[in-house]
Parts: sequence; C-alpha cells; structure tokens
Amino acid sequence: MTLSDELKKLIKKSLRLLIQFTIVGYLIYQLYEIGLTDILESLPTIPSFYLLYFVIYFSLPLAEVFIYKIKWPIRFKDSFPIFIQKKVLNTDVVGYSGEFFLYMWAKKYLKHPAKDVLLFIKDNNVLSSLASGIVTVFLLIYFISNGYINLTDYTRSIDGWSWILISIGVVVAAVLIYRFRKAILSLNRYDSLKIFSLHASRIIFINVIQIWQWHVARPDIAIPVWFTFSAVQILASRIPFLPSTDTLFVSVALEMSGVVSLPKEALVGILTANLILKRILNVVSYLISKYVGTETELKPSTEDLEIDKNA
Repeated sequence: MTLSDELKKLIKKSLRLLIQFTIVGYLIYQLYEIGLTDILESLPTIPSFYLLYFVIYFSLPLAEVFIYKIKWPIRFKDSFPIFIQKKVLNTDVVGYSGEFFLYMWAKKYLKHPAKDVLLFIKDNNVLSSLASGIVTVFLLIYFISNGYINLTDYTRSIDGWSWILISIGVVVAAVLIYRFRKAILSLNRYDSLKIFSLHASRIIFINVIQIWQWHVARPDIAIPVWFTFSAVQILASRIPFLPSTDTLFVSVALEMSGVVSLPKEALVGILTANLILKRILNVVSYLISKYVGTETELKPSTEDLEIDKNA
C-alpha cells in the first residue's frame, strides 16, 4: 500500500514542525539552566556592550550571504534567514548540523546537482578552518613577540621530545595539505582566494569588535589580556561536532584566569552575559528566520544568474 501525496506532505510537515519545536525547546531549556537570577545579575548595564554584540552575532550569517553568492545565485532576503538558522544549529545543537541543513535547503531550492552543492559547502568549510588557523597563528605570534603572552606559562610541562614530535607533526601535515590540495578543494584558485580572504577579514573584524566589547564592559582590565582570550576563543570555536563551543570557551577562559593573574569574578559577568545573549538571540532569531524563511522555489535576480553562468 502506497501513501497518498497528501499524507506524505502531512508527514513531512509534521516531522519538520517536530524538529523545529525540539530545537526551540532545547534552546529555551539552556536559558532555564543558566537561571533567571544569574541572567539579571550578570548583565552589564552599558548600552554599547549590547550594540557591539549584535554586530558580532549577525556578522557570520551576513558574511556567508556574500561568500555563497560567489557560486550560488541567491538573494539576501531569501538566504539570510537560512544562514541564521545554520548558525543556530551549529552553535547550539551539533557542530556541522547547520551545514547539513544548508545542504538540504540548497539542494531543494537552488536546483543545483547535489554533488556540486555538497562540494561547495565542503570547500567553504575547509577555507574557513584554514583562515581561522592562519589568523590564530599570526595573532599568537604577534601576542608572543610583543610580550602579551608568556609562552613558558603554557608550555613548561612539555619536554624536548614532545616539542620534536609536535614539530614533525606540523611539518608532515603541511606537506600533505600541499600535496593533496587539489583533492581537498574543488574550487579554482581565484574563488578559493576570494573566499579565504572574506573569511580571514571576517575573523579579524569579529575579534576586534569582541575585544572592544570586552574592554567596554571592563576598561580596568588591560587590553592585552583580552587579546589572549580572543585567540583562545578562535581555537575553541573550531572544535568539530561539539555543541555549545562558547560554553567550552567560558570554561577554558575561567581556568586560564589564574595563568594571566586575573580574578575569575572579573570574567564571569562579561563572559556569562555574552553566553546568555547568544542563547536569547538564538531563540528569537531562529523563530523569526523560520517565519520569514523561503518556502518556495528561489527566483534569482538577472544579475545573480549572470554571475552564476560566468562562474
């Protein structure tokens, strides 16, 4: 016995609603776990703190609109809600669940071959990770060379043989990446460089704004200290398949407070406030983006179609 088309549509719609309610419920539960009292007590009272966080929060989905427009004929009003949902899924559900959601959406609405959709999403993530790694390395070199970070505080327990093994591992990884670079990326060199530059610029911009936001809330703490935590935040955000990487960052930052001679109470208010703001914005933005998100076949503009043909 085969199911009727109406029943199939009803089942699909019911499953979609169930998934959406589950995600929203999980986000609300996370807010409940933090506690209303802690929420009210930890929030800074400086308005610019919140304005800067809005810039930080929406910078990624905004940047991804321009990044994916390089190969996909998408418009801002159609795709921006999708990239917001992708961000929420990645940050508060499971890492890369947002990529799977984006793949299913693009395969349905863009009418591109599934393989091409998957390859571009994969290439974008590889270039994003590469940009994060390189930016982090340069930041660490800058911090260390200018005395903002004392490397011996973090490496005193590592012996000589461990350093040799680490060095060999880094060299081997670099050689393998270069040797199999064409297998890793399907994009041409120009598009790869363009996407890499957009990611690197976004990462630098976000971290400058993040340091500024922290400094606005606690101007009594030296800016170099915030540089250190910024580098740690970049590294924590790149851990794959881990829900709530921002929670991990807060935990690591609080443990590091003793290394940089900073009282934990000086960090708790700011970092917890950002954690709470992200949870609240995730709930609100996810609900709004689901409401305004496209449910019909996308109709690219003439300009977008020309770009896609020439790509």
